[in-house]
Amino acid sequence: MQHKTSIILPTYNEAGNIKNCAETISQILEKESMDFEIVIVDDNSPDGTYEVAKVLAQYDKRIKPFVRTTERGLSSAVTYGYGKAEGENLVVVDADFQHDYTKIPDVIRLLNENDIVVATRRSSDGGYGNFPILRKLASQFATKISEWLFPVPISDPMSGFFGIRKSVYLETKGKLHPRGYKILFEILGSVRTEKIAEVGYTFGLRTWGQSKLDSGVIFYFIWDLISIKWSQWRSSHSFQFRSKRRNSHIHP
Repeated sequence: MQHKTSIILPTYNEAGNIKNCAETISQILEKESMDFEIVIVDDNSPDGTYEVAKVLAQYDKRIKPFVRTTERGLSSAVTYGYGKAEGENLVVVDADFQHDYTKIPDVIRLLNENDIVVATRRSSDGGYGNFPILRKLASQFATKISEWLFPVPISDPMSGFFGIRKSVYLETKGKLHPRGYKILFEILGSVRTEKIAEVGYTFGLRTWGQSKLDSGVIFYFIWDLISIKWSQWRSSHSFQFRSKRRNSHIHP
């Protein structure tokens, strides 16, 4: 029996990409005879991304657009999409064609035997493509920081292209504090599993619009890393703190 897959597309100012993105992904998965839906989560883009997505949904019921008017951030958009998804498998990709959509079927197939599948740029069959040198260095620097904070056997914990079984996410979501732009490293730091696989891919160039990565995003990413690690440390030591507080009120 084939499992249904929900493709999660978090968007902000992707009006020029979203139609081609949804159509390309649909054609690839149809060719593989895979059961799927496309969940678009837009953060109230001023360029009308959500309006374009609504029109697409009128012609294809597998496309399910949602808009958030009070929240912002890629990570929380992903978990919002998880909450709306009907599929047993959840695959996150960007809508700007920088991720190789032809690798989505490989991610889905590997989820049959694994809990998490990461599309990596740092494998023998992957690469950064024409990634600008400064962005590549920034990405590698952030990757090293995340590897230090979240020691997991993954070559590209900064990847925004990955899949997870919905059952695994549901077991883990209470431990997550989604914020910022990179949700995968927090999932990897929270899920206790050895069933993790990788798929190599080459990072592509944005087809339309401007990159969301700037110095401010990098700063908040580093701050998010520290905040998440602090939250996880406090949670893991909460029992000790509670025990000490109880004992402090005991008198001989």
